[in-house]
This record gives sequence, structure tokens and C-alpha cells, in this order.
Amino acid sequence: MSKRAIDGIREALIQGLMEGTAPWQKPWKPGDKDVSQPYNASSGRAYTGWSNIVSLWIASDKSGYTSPAWVTFKQAKDLGTHPRKGEKGTPVEFWKFHKKREKKENGTTEEKVIPVNRIFYVFNEEQLADPLTEAAKPTVIEAQPEPVQFVARLIEASGIPLTWGGDKAYYRPSTDGIRLPRPEQFHEVSEIAATGLHELIHATGAPSRLNRDKSDRAREEVVAEAGAWLAAMRFGLPATPENSASYLTGWASRLKGDQAKEIDRALADAQKAVNFIEQMAQECNLVDGGEDTAAATVAA
Repeated sequence: MSKRAIDGIREALIQGLMEGTAPWQKPWKPGDKDVSQPYNASSGRAYTGWSNIVSLWIASDKSGYTSPAWVTFKQAKDLGTHPRKGEKGTPVEFWKFHKKREKKENGTTEEKVIPVNRIFYVFNEEQLADPLTEAAKPTVIEAQPEPVQFVARLIEASGIPLTWGGDKAYYRPSTDGIRLPRPEQFHEVSEIAATGLHELIHATGAPSRLNRDKSDRAREEVVAEAGAWLAAMRFGLPATPENSASYLTGWASRLKGDQAKEIDRALADAQKAVNFIEQMAQECNLVDGGEDTAAATVAA
């Protein structure tokens, strides 16, 4: 994504963190008509990758869009409509990975993967002159019928011991284990699922997994909360912020060093954590594999 475009997303994120309005500080409920993962109305595929999802959520929240459907200018034209005069597009990125064989000095060849990045500007359905009556739609994210049991199985699939009891939820690096209060101690099922995901994201940073730098407590909390939100969307699980509003809004001010750089690192780490969990879930047959995974970044 271009520096100018990604910087705009970072700035909105930092402002949202300080005001307590970052996307992952809002509830996510699969199937809720007012909360849907943004998708491209031409291809029918949901957008993935932290920068795309966050960019479109921030734009929707700022402008009050309720439609999750987005299209490029050309796609709108192909669907028989166009953006209204004066409407501005929202940036999303599209990655392709090309394989290239290169000859080394010793005469052997090696295959390299070359990433190619393109930027597209998309318009929400509510920015168009006409509704998208012929729009393609993605597969509806079905809510897991037993979210608590599913999160417990995700934790097990990642090889992390899970125990229940006590009045605190935490991941303990020294024992590489997660502890959650008993289900009856929570007010709602969604709180159990969200808390379990939050701690699971923390656990992915262990040396035996992603070996994430966890020296900055504030950045690690951003990773865990944003990762839990992204994972909830991917797996059809409810997510609600488990920390207090004052703690959430304090994250941005507690980040060490360059805030924009740290936000970028945190969100990238959150996506890596979700990808790791998804791979484990696929290997244990908890979810189906496929080309439209959380690792893919789709623009059109």
C-alpha cells in the first residue's frame, strides 16, 4: 500500500485507540446485519489482511455506511452504476506472489518468491448512484453453534494446555498454558469466547511458535485484542473487548517509540497470529482449507 494511504490508516488507528473507537474495541457478532466483514461486490470475496479490513471498517464507521459491499470505479461501471460526483474512494491493497528462478554464482539455481503490491481505491455501495442489485456476495460467516467449545478446541489444536478456574484470565509463558475463569463466572458466552481468543493470541508469541517480541506490553495488548477480533471474524465467533475502556484508550499513549511504526508492527503481528491459528485449525480439521484464507489479501 502506498505510504500516503497506509499512513492515513495508521493515523486513524492511533486516533481511534486514544478515543476508544478502534475497530476491535467494538463487538463483533456473526450474522448481525449491522456488523459484517467488508467484501468485494464484483468477486464476492471478503477482504482480508489487517490493512484492508481496518481501512474499510474505519471508512464505514466515519461515514456511517451500513452496507459491507465495496467496488472499484470500473467494477461499479460493469455493474451498471457509478460513484456519485464528489465521492472519494478508500484504499485497499492487493498482493500477488510470483515465483522466479535465479542462477547463483556456483551454477545452481534457486526459486525466489517476488511479492508484487498494487493499490486500488474502492467505493461503498452507499456512495454509488444506484444499489448493487447484481452484486456477488461471499459465503455468509456462520456463527459457531458452540463458541466456547470451539475456542477450547482451537487452543488444544495449538498445543497449549487450558485450565479453568480462578477469577483471572491469562497466558503464562513459564508453563506455556492458558487459564480462564469457569464459564459460569462470565455474564455472556461471547465474553468467554473473546477472552479465550485474546489469550490464545498472546500464546502464539511463544518462542516455540512465532517467537514474537513482547517487550512492549502495550503493543502486545494491541496484538492480542486486534488478533482476537480478526480471528473471531475468520471463525464465526463473537468478540467483545475484555479490557476496560480506560485501559484500551491508554494503549496508544503507552506505545514505545514511533507510534505509527509500532501500530503497523502490532497489526501485522496480529494477522500472523491468526494465520498461525488457522493453519493449526486446518491441520486438526476444525475448519476447511481453501484459497480464501486469512493469509490472502484480496482487493478485487
